[in-house]
Amino acid sequence: MPKITLIAAYAARRCIGINNTMPWHLPEDFAFFKSYTTGKPVIMGRKTWESLPRKPLPGRQNIVITRQDYQAEGAQTAASLEDALALCQGAEEVIIMGGAQIYAQALPIATDLRLTEVGLDVDGDAFFPEFSTEIWQEASRENHVSAKGIEYAFVHYVKS
Repeated sequence: MPKITLIAAYAARRCIGINNTMPWHLPEDFAFFKSYTTGKPVIMGRKTWESLPRKPLPGRQNIVITRQDYQAEGAQTAASLEDALALCQGAEEVIIMGGAQIYAQALPIATDLRLTEVGLDVDGDAFFPEFSTEIWQEASRENHVSAKGIEYAFVHYVKS
């Protein structure tokens, strides 16, 4: 079984988005996301796929979960998280990159969380699921301030 890592950036109240967009622009987080996910399969829901400015994400096996007869050019499609994971045979690590419903489905089987905690309080309509720090242990934390003065932290949690 591969490592299953949920990767996300969230602000106050675990807000990850509004109107299918991220309510902040943090180039440092995009750079981390690219370096961490390149070479690994990435699984996402249809809305997340549609929100990407560039599709597919280069250098990665892109898998889109959709219950509809949907064509995602440059990506594979799967009807469920289970089917998407089956497409990742042989991978050492699989990345779950959202959105909120997919995170909620994947959290119980995840082994790692790679979270960017963004020091902003923004309105949102999509949220990362709650997780227990009794189950998830913080393995590392790197605090930073962006070029635009936004405080953020790269936090790695592992399931205990």
